[in-house]
Amino acid sequence: MNIRKGLTIGGQKYKLVSEDIRLELCGTGRAVFQLQATESVSGVVQFFVGYSSQDKDRLFFTGYVESCHKVDNKQQRIFCRELGGVLDKHWPVSLRHPTLKDVLEHYTERTGLVFIVPERDYSTTRVPFFQTLGDGFHALALLGKVFQIPDYVWNPQPDGTIYVGSWNDSRWASRPLQVPDKWFKRVMADGSKSCPIIPPARPGAVLTGQRIKTLQLKGSEMVYKCAMC
Repeated sequence: MNIRKGLTIGGQKYKLVSEDIRLELCGTGRAVFQLQATESVSGVVQFFVGYSSQDKDRLFFTGYVESCHKVDNKQQRIFCRELGGVLDKHWPVSLRHPTLKDVLEHYTERTGLVFIVPERDYSTTRVPFFQTLGDGFHALALLGKVFQIPDYVWNPQPDGTIYVGSWNDSRWASRPLQVPDKWFKRVMADGSKSCPIIPPARPGAVLTGQRIKTLQLKGSEMVYKCAMC
């Protein structure tokens, strides 16, 4: 099976030279792409990956160009963040009697981000107040404690939306990934493992009984680190 990769920027396809994508649970991912382009590029970036045996490649990363640097007359190197990276700035919030959905709607109105929240009691329960003077990441980190969400996670999705809620209510809780043991190539000192690219895999997914915390996709392999479920 041959790996297929695709890259679009602002809806336009570009010839991909190399990629280094790093994702994490409860954090926004980053990526470096080198591509064939004579001029600087900008806009929304989407990266697709799949195998020749599959009918359709899978969307793996959606983000935006943070900076673009000329490599030579035919190539550019772009540094990207997932869409949730816009939360990495000062976003003071002070709300009275909000629900979880109210807090997230506050950020949607200011950033355009789309949040996915499961229909559970914790998403509609009101608290006396929600206040933070930090950045958007700090606010997301507080939500689990404030709204008493068990096994709380926030997790960017391939399409740029962000899941917020209990891991047990996420799509990954009922969709574990299984691959043959022979796929695993190396185990690093920090417990990270390498294997061929698994397009559905990403932080939050369960792979061979363990929850992926961080993941790097580069070249023809993935390097990931897990925690016990």
